[in-house]
Amino acid sequence: MSCPPLQKDAFLASEGDAWFLRNGSARADLETAAAHDPLLGALRDFDLPAETVLEVGASDGWRLEALRRERPDTRCWGIEPSAAAVTSGRERFPELRLEVGTADDLPFETNSVDLMLFGFCLYLCDRSDLFRIAAEADRVLAPNGAIVIYDFHSEVPYANPYAHLEGLASYKMDHADLFTWNPAYRVQLQDVFPHPGPDGRIPPVGSPDDQVAVTILRRDLDQGWPSGRPDHAHQPEARFPAEPL
Repeated sequence: MSCPPLQKDAFLASEGDAWFLRNGSARADLETAAAHDPLLGALRDFDLPAETVLEVGASDGWRLEALRRERPDTRCWGIEPSAAAVTSGRERFPELRLEVGTADDLPFETNSVDLMLFGFCLYLCDRSDLFRIAAEADRVLAPNGAIVIYDFHSEVPYANPYAHLEGLASYKMDHADLFTWNPAYRVQLQDVFPHPGPDGRIPPVGSPDDQVAVTILRRDLDQGWPSGRPDHAHQPEARFPAEPL
């Protein structure tokens, strides 16, 4: 049985550029795009650390630029598989630092990022890379940092054929699950709603197949792993008889 093509390779080779050409014009008006973006809206509502921000799936960096204009002291980096998007972003937003890359291999030092954004990209990542993606995010994130995920959402994981390239898939799941198995990560917000239209506005109703979510996770090692055994800790019952039969 042949292995399916790696989605990462397809997006680095050509599909990332094709996606940007199909969708980049929708963000040409930065102010309008920023005003209706659910991820930026969540950042405005929550007091999250944002001295150093990394967005994975940054496209040409339009969201990072909007954030930088709202918080001028913020240092913003973006990782994006589309070379065309990165080239466009470097010309359009010279204050940003944009690099071609993917979520499973982040060229950043350990504990160097206060706020990490996944900008509608995890649904296209290879399932075989999910552990590596979560490990890389955890590695670069500061001890009390935050992760914000904006992506398709489903309580039950499943896949649809990717519409634009045969052999690839669009994966739906609750992407918070990549992190919440670790007690150091807590969900601070999860807002589920219909997929916004081309103008960024959220319709009143939508198909269950097009549900999306903005999820904010906070990382706190001390809270996740407190010193000493808590008084309320439950001792599980023995699964086997104490005495041999």
